[in-house]
Amino acid sequence: MALALDQLEVAVCIFDNRDRTVLWNETFLQFFPEHAGHVHAGEDYRENLRRFYLQRLPQDELPSMERYIEEGVQRHHSQQRAFEFDHHGYRVRVASLSFGAFGRIRLWRKTTPLLTGMQDRINPKLTPLPCRIQPDTAMALESLADGILMVDEQDGTLWANHSFLRLYGLSDIKDLGARRFDEIYAAAWRHEEPTAGYTTGISVLKERQRFSGAPYVLALPRNRWVRIVELRGTQANGTSFFSHVDITTQWRQQEELKQLSLHLESLAVKDALTGLLNRRRFDEVLEAEWRRAHRSEMVLSLLMLDVDHFKHLNDTHGHPFGDEVLKRFATVLAGRIQRSGSLVARYGGEEFAVLLPGTALADAAQLAELIRQQVESMTLGNEQTGLVRITISIGVACASDLAFNASSSMLVDMADRALYEAKRKGRNQVACS
Repeated sequence: MALALDQLEVAVCIFDNRDRTVLWNETFLQFFPEHAGHVHAGEDYRENLRRFYLQRLPQDELPSMERYIEEGVQRHHSQQRAFEFDHHGYRVRVASLSFGAFGRIRLWRKTTPLLTGMQDRINPKLTPLPCRIQPDTAMALESLADGILMVDEQDGTLWANHSFLRLYGLSDIKDLGARRFDEIYAAAWRHEEPTAGYTTGISVLKERQRFSGAPYVLALPRNRWVRIVELRGTQANGTSFFSHVDITTQWRQQEELKQLSLHLESLAVKDALTGLLNRRRFDEVLEAEWRRAHRSEMVLSLLMLDVDHFKHLNDTHGHPFGDEVLKRFATVLAGRIQRSGSLVARYGGEEFAVLLPGTALADAAQLAELIRQQVESMTLGNEQTGLVRITISIGVACASDLAFNASSSMLVDMADRALYEAKRKGRNQVACS
């Protein structure tokens, strides 16, 4: 197959379902000489993209290269239609085809040489700009609700319908001039405070200059969104059309659904009363951290904390007071446990858990004592209850690399036994397993 495609001057590179290079042909190396002597079987597609971008990106865009690479991988996985980009003086068309469970095949084919220089832009033999579009075509496009933009071979604006003008705040077609679309887009924001959406939009437009054909979404002022689809090279005279579809309503609905999904996800892993992670999430993270500690031969400590005489507090002062105690205790824990990777959870009832990856037993015990002292110094109560003293007991356990052949539940059992020992010795203290 590779030889046949060489004869057709079609470049090919095949990747497996883990994005590793499997096969390529000579035309691929002719199209992309930066890969010659470097590409090899088993190489990750990201390395392929990294060489590609190192050859193409200007110095000021190199800091964005890793983001471009990840976006390229996403295109590789999701691409359903061919797109085009400018490459070494040619317009190149690229397609990505799925091979099911095996992986994907990418194909490149040169289409047309690029026009260069201003002479191509002002060639008097070309049809004058107002006549580049036929009246009946213009009338049909004017009837569309979507914005339509017509550009020449160098992306200079030729014509647009009124739906496009309204989208970008233009009052008359004369306002277009011969500007490129990126200039029109920037002008649409000139009286607005730039947002993250605008910054992303400018970045997307830079990327589109290298990879045209793929649909993309841009943010517009006043919290509006537009989806752009281009049909490049469809006209005999070299012009192209871009469809600009206002997707504001759909976009907002998607954002609302996304926020709702995040909220529901949060409810699934968080305790409603304290806002801490719940037992379910704690168990998941504990198992993951246990495996990671085992692989890295790293210590893993756990604190099990319990409010002393909590049932008596509830029975004496009422459940609302008991809830307030738990919330105040949760606030102390969340404020004290700030180290990246650590986890605080409500384990159940008045019992809480703190997971401390990479923390030795002595350090975990010292932290536990600081928490105990801070809770002991809290003042709680009201006119009905008076001032109530709150204390906690804490059990501390640490699994070293020698213990990781057991299950993660062993660490919980060790901390529970230490907590029981702290209670047995009179409460309001820290005990280590």
